[in-house]
Amino acid sequence: MTRFVTAAGMKGLEALCAGAGVSYWEMMETAGQSAAAILAEKWPMAGRRVLVLCGKGNNGGDGLVAARALAERGARVTAALVMGPPATGEAARALSLLPPQVEVAEGPAAAEALCREAELIVDGVFGTGFRGSVPEGLRPLFRAARESAAPAAALDLPSGVEADTGRWEHCIPAELTVALGAWKPAHLVNWREEYSREAALGSIGAPREAEEAFDGWLEAPDPAWIRENRPRRSHTGHKGDNGRLLLVAGSRPYPGAALLAAASALRSGVGYLRLASVEKVLTAAAVRSPEAIHLPCRETAEGAISRESLPELLEAARGSDAVAAGCGMTPGPDTLAIVEALLGQEKPLLLDADALNVLAGRAELLKKAACPVLITPHPGEYARLAGLDPRQVGNNPFSGEYTMAKDFGITVLLKGFVTGITGPGGRRAFHFGGCDGLAKGGSGDVLTGLLGGLLARGLPPERAALWGAWAHGRAAQLAAADHSRDAMLPSMLPDYFGRAFLEAEQERP
Repeated sequence: MTRFVTAAGMKGLEALCAGAGVSYWEMMETAGQSAAAILAEKWPMAGRRVLVLCGKGNNGGDGLVAARALAERGARVTAALVMGPPATGEAARALSLLPPQVEVAEGPAAAEALCREAELIVDGVFGTGFRGSVPEGLRPLFRAARESAAPAAALDLPSGVEADTGRWEHCIPAELTVALGAWKPAHLVNWREEYSREAALGSIGAPREAEEAFDGWLEAPDPAWIRENRPRRSHTGHKGDNGRLLLVAGSRPYPGAALLAAASALRSGVGYLRLASVEKVLTAAAVRSPEAIHLPCRETAEGAISRESLPELLEAARGSDAVAAGCGMTPGPDTLAIVEALLGQEKPLLLDADALNVLAGRAELLKKAACPVLITPHPGEYARLAGLDPRQVGNNPFSGEYTMAKDFGITVLLKGFVTGITGPGGRRAFHFGGCDGLAKGGSGDVLTGLLGGLLARGLPPERAALWGAWAHGRAAQLAAADHSRDAMLPSMLPDYFGRAFLEAEQERP
């Protein structure tokens, strides 16, 4: 797994280092020297004209240390104080230690002119604390740096990029970014190449005991984890050995959600899919997914699955290895009755969409579940379930508000631009793949079918959620490469699962 920290987490790690005897100045010195060493490996420094853009904070201080270190390697360095003199004691010390051969320029206009002469631009304007938009007065400089023939290297993050979200409006795209001390979310998001072609991990001199004591580490799956944790098939097995999934989904008004989930489940590798739904859905499924076995359900007047079908549903659940429910079911008392009954059976249960919506105000039912539970809300659904104001949750997957998994003893997969998975023990992992082409109705239904199939194949909920998020996201990237992020459709995704599975199966040394 790849370890990373949020911007707030990085502050916590630095505080632990300081408590372990490594001063903030020593961290700055190590960071600047480490970055300079990495830059010198990529670009020969002897005689190279290097422009170091320094902000007034500690990121600028890192830049000033790097300016000194690059000059010691033979570069002709100019340090530009683009926001005026340093505002922190450590950065002021770094400025005072510049050797005479390092020229110092002040102000964005002077730096803008120097961009035309530079052979390498080192960006140390903003660090992990940056939020929002680049000040108007700096935008001409950022434009000049982008338009310069010189490559750019960023210290920690390209200035103008938010550490926790990867959002940016104006930035200095980097050929190489040196992440200082730890990876941040912006180094991992799927659109990172928009602002950083390559990234390397630099050091702040953190003692091993501080890193081991730090409780703010977060994890993301790396290729090794994906290969090692993929679902496996037996060469001598039969369909029953590969999992039996009961999918309870769809209604007369919303047949498409069930069809998407069923097609996805069948591509998950599951051996046997039983689709429980109303007549309209099953008629369409006979054509779209002929491999599925049908469980016809009685309907309410509105065309939803009726609670009168509960005896058949519970009997089917007993004969299955996992159950997934919610896609297109419509909210209402019958859906609530079905969800409550499914929470009382013993097989792993995935709840999505309307199966979650009916639990708003009744989330305590999840705590009483007799089975392992995986839920897949988006932030709005999570807020309703948890009884929170949506503004408390926002769109920050790293928010401390996401405690339902540990509180209720369930697994939560939180959808969004970053997928967050939290297990019943509170352990959190995040998936940064996929693309914005998934921001279309139906993508969640496809995810439900895939995750349900993985649960039926025997993957524990946390592992199924994380591995399934990867496969879903990878399929989206492959679909976008063939059709564009704009024109790709959720219904295309199951056809790309095969390529994702093949990638995961490739053995590498």
